[in-house]
Amino acid sequence: VVVYLVVVLGSWSIMFTFGYSFITKSNHVSNWHKYSGYCVFVICMWSWRKASTTSPGYITARNIHRFDNYPYDDFLFIEKTCPTVGIRKLARSKYDRFTNQHVARFDHFCGWINNAVGEENYRFFLLFLAVHVGMCFYGTVLTWGLFVGEIEDRDLFNAIFFNGKTGVEVKADFWVVTHYMFMKHFWLSGVWILMTSMSVVLFLFLGFHLYIAANGMTTNEFYKWRQVKKWYKREKSRYEKALKEGKKLSTKPSSKGEHGSSNGGMKDLTNDVDVGCIGPINNNTVSEKQEEQKEQTEEEKTVLMDPGPPPVNIYNKGIVENFKEVFFPRSLRPDALNRYAKTRRTDQVLKSDSVNDNTGKAKAT
Repeated sequence: VVVYLVVVLGSWSIMFTFGYSFITKSNHVSNWHKYSGYCVFVICMWSWRKASTTSPGYITARNIHRFDNYPYDDFLFIEKTCPTVGIRKLARSKYDRFTNQHVARFDHFCGWINNAVGEENYRFFLLFLAVHVGMCFYGTVLTWGLFVGEIEDRDLFNAIFFNGKTGVEVKADFWVVTHYMFMKHFWLSGVWILMTSMSVVLFLFLGFHLYIAANGMTTNEFYKWRQVKKWYKREKSRYEKALKEGKKLSTKPSSKGEHGSSNGGMKDLTNDVDVGCIGPINNNTVSEKQEEQKEQTEEEKTVLMDPGPPPVNIYNKGIVENFKEVFFPRSLRPDALNRYAKTRRTDQVLKSDSVNDNTGKAKAT
């Protein structure tokens, strides 16, 4: 958060101080960009605030019924109790150690907003990314227009430059003019370089999230599915190789629920690891080389089984439905809210009956 605020507020301070005075003098950039710049700044900070303060969907024993909206695939997600908070681990949920909370449809923990990204704030995280992509792209184009405008107005490619140390006349070319503009507008040039690079990085990052959202996945699930594909390709290859060599094979068919239990290499998929913006960040994760060595050692001890058809992501309902779940989370829909309210009323009635029973017993005594 501190780094984000320093970078963003620092860059905007430079733009307000040096960029706005540049716009006033420029014949190529309209003054209305000053006012639109203020609007972009406000929207930028609002999107960050919204993403950082909106709850991702914290699951507790009290509200668990509101978030119980996804079936278990018995593969990546199996029904079990979270050992940390002691509640049932819902499908697609995960305990986040940074917030010490169990998060519904957990995506990742984002340090820039200092908040977990989950079912109920993922839409605001996407908005945060989209706004910052637009902000950086807008600033890049605007600042470039200021630079090009000054070069044209002063006809710098036909100007005479002198070496500051030797005093020798230097013929104007692209690098000479670039160096001159960079040194003259040092701080603004630095911000322009930052905005240009971040435009590309954030655009790719936003594209990645739109891709996984369109395919009904979270960041957490995306990296698990990468492991799934590697496991399936390896197990299918081992099975076919053993079949050709006439080795002992299991005749028991492999079902959806057995993918994770028929091979030790898949058991770790149901275990939670810390997930950041660029994927798993758990230092205790076994490397691929160590995993392969372990599997080669256990290969002779296990009876090979046909892994069956490729595993399917049951949460992928198509692009339209997948994005509807992002922008209209299931936990905030009327059916989930009504189910939660009904459960709360039932709990209150049971609690009231319990109090009445205890009061009656006390009077009888």
